Amino acid sequence: MAKDKKGSGIQQAAGLIRYFDEESEDAIQISKGMVYAACVVFSLTIYLQYNGVWAWMADVLSGIV
Repeated sequence: MAKDKKGSGIQQAAGLIRYFDEESEDAIQISKGMVYAACVVFSLTIYLQYNGVWAWMADVLSGIV
């Protein structure tokens, strides 16, 4: 049977948690609202492309010009 190492998991992860927990003042700040808005716009764009709305709009606009 394999021997269990006791206490090694928390000690090894502690340095990484401290390192990644720090935030830089110079870093780009992205809010949750911006992420949600980007996801909605991307999803809407894919939905409209899949259902042929972009092609329909191109046909309508080319008929006007």
